Amino acid sequence: MSYLISRKIPIKIFWESNETEELESRRLILQKGRMESIQHIILKILAYCYFWERNLVIEPHFRLNRFKPDLIAWRKPEIPAQEKLVPDLWIECKHVKLKKLRKLSRILPFSQIVWIHSKQSLARTLKNIQSMKKSMHLSSNVHLIGIETSEANWESLKDSIHVKKLQWGVCRHSKDRMEISVREERSDIPISLVFHTLPATIKT
Repeated sequence: MSYLISRKIPIKIFWESNETEELESRRLILQKGRMESIQHIILKILAYCYFWERNLVIEPHFRLNRFKPDLIAWRKPEIPAQEKLVPDLWIECKHVKLKKLRKLSRILPFSQIVWIHSKQSLARTLKNIQSMKKSMHLSSNVHLIGIETSEANWESLKDSIHVKKLQWGVCRHSKDRMEISVREERSDIPISLVFHTLPATIKT
């Protein structure tokens, strides 16, 4: 099973924006862990594309306490004498307990904490909390972003990971709408995605 294989996944992304008319290409190399799912890899690449302008580091060698982000962007420290960079944007893509997001928001009160997943998965998590009649209040620096697309599109993105020379053409139509073409030798596969910011404060 590919789920149990550890391997490097190189990808070249051709990115263009209809809003700014910018054209750019970047090459990434992801390391798929032995127990890591293809879905997790796809979410990390989509998060990178969504926050394209933020100079993200994907799969960083960085831990804060015992926490490790999937992607991170840095900013210069507020105090010039400090040498260490400060997390500006911290992104989680796998299944995460909301308790972890709350802890991160307290540790990093001036950083943006984002959990990005499929819209269906995030909506299910919020619904489960409401069904337990619990009140979960997340700080204003925590954002939940759900990606909406068809199940067939998710499967196409997963299948693309097995392409030998993986290339994605990414067209940003607006802040929340993106289209991806998986570039293969014989055909392009257009995939439309919509990014929804879900409510991070739940009242029951």
